[in-house]
Amino acid sequence: MCNTLPKHLSPKSRMMVLLVENSKLYQLFLSDLFMRLGYQPVNVTSHQEALHALEKYEFRLICLNPSVDGEDTMELIPQVRKLAPQASIILLTSDRAKGIRLQAVKAGVTEVIYKSSTSHIIRRLRVLLGGSYNNQVLSSSCRVLYVEDSRTQAAIVHHTLEQDMNLRVEHCDSAETALEWLVSREYDLVITDVLLKGGASGLWLLRQLRQLDNENAQLPVLTLTGHDDPERRLELLRAGTTDYVTKPVLKEELSIRVNNLLSSKLLMDKVLEQQAQMQKLAMRDELTGCYNRLGLEELAEKYICQAARQGHPISLAMVDIDHFKLINDEHGHDTGDKVLRALGKLLRRKSRKSDVVARWGGEEFVLLLPETNQTQGQAALQKLRKMVAEMRAIAGVTVTASFGFTSIKSPQCPQLNTMITCADKALYQAKRQGRNCVIYRKCEHRNPDRKQAGLPSKQIPDSRS
Repeated sequence: MCNTLPKHLSPKSRMMVLLVENSKLYQLFLSDLFMRLGYQPVNVTSHQEALHALEKYEFRLICLNPSVDGEDTMELIPQVRKLAPQASIILLTSDRAKGIRLQAVKAGVTEVIYKSSTSHIIRRLRVLLGGSYNNQVLSSSCRVLYVEDSRTQAAIVHHTLEQDMNLRVEHCDSAETALEWLVSREYDLVITDVLLKGGASGLWLLRQLRQLDNENAQLPVLTLTGHDDPERRLELLRAGTTDYVTKPVLKEELSIRVNNLLSSKLLMDKVLEQQAQMQKLAMRDELTGCYNRLGLEELAEKYICQAARQGHPISLAMVDIDHFKLINDEHGHDTGDKVLRALGKLLRRKSRKSDVVARWGGEEFVLLLPETNQTQGQAALQKLRKMVAEMRAIAGVTVTASFGFTSIKSPQCPQLNTMITCADKALYQAKRQGRNCVIYRKCEHRNPDRKQAGLPSKQIPDSRS
């Protein structure tokens, strides 16, 4: 009889897989694979041991070898299917005889996998076990909002979600309460009955959910309904439900639909995260780690408009490495790159978290300094200028930089290009005055509020006049 059954697992353990395999090599290989996928493997080497295990335990998957000690596995399959009607049965075989797949499927096998290569077996098993595997991955973090006013129904569904699927469930009995929670809390899935006590139904909740201005507005929703007529299904879909289950709710169907919805959300979250990461990378200069022009433009619009809205000053500086062409010509472009990286690193480390440091192009950098007026900008940039001059020689090169900057006071709201132009003119003046200095220039900006109001624009005088 089988002596390999794990004593620490209950007969109803959800993540058990039965391996009917007499090859020690494949036993080790499959056991390791199933354990990595979240299953507890149980190994047996004969049909008698397999039947004994199936009588004692509830398995979710059975993996069969068609030639176990000369026994005919095709005769075993119907017995296995009778003892484990809900289980998936995999026939793992090296026999490619014509008709074996059809014969196995007719006998009750879910899938036939050929022993062609280790990688092929792993790929096929991962696909077949994807749902159950994802279920375990999802369970550690997914939060479900369950809206149901029937205590009996709630107890059944709650047990399936929390005990069988190991999900984190928050339950309420009214649509009004559910909406309050959706405004202030984060979830991964909403499950709601259509008919609820009080003045609001599940349909009302669906419509309100889709109108929220937070991330929950896009949540997958599984609706429970006692009606399965076409008009009711269309009504639910129009209201925004992602999927629905008719009552009485079957435990297996509920588990599959919940797992599919959560798996899809997890995949979509991953895609959005990757898109955000790609966007972040697209906004960075590869050489220096500073923002590039795209990154500066994205952030500058927000900061400049925020400064105007809140009545705060904002400054912008252009920074240029002195005699950079000479550094490249005499020491090579590799040394020039080292100088650019060192300056970018210094500017990022010595600036505030709220400041934006960007590489504008070549040897030029831009500093956007929120909540910084002319006096504060002059002091901050002088410190940075001295730090650059005091940097340890990079590949035998001593570096200095010139700074040109401008400031804007609220309620002016200029374009980024306007501030860049003013700061660039100040930088040009710093170069003419001998380099390694900080020069301020008043921003030549016309107030858009006056223009929009039809008033004559007030010309800001040039600081050099």
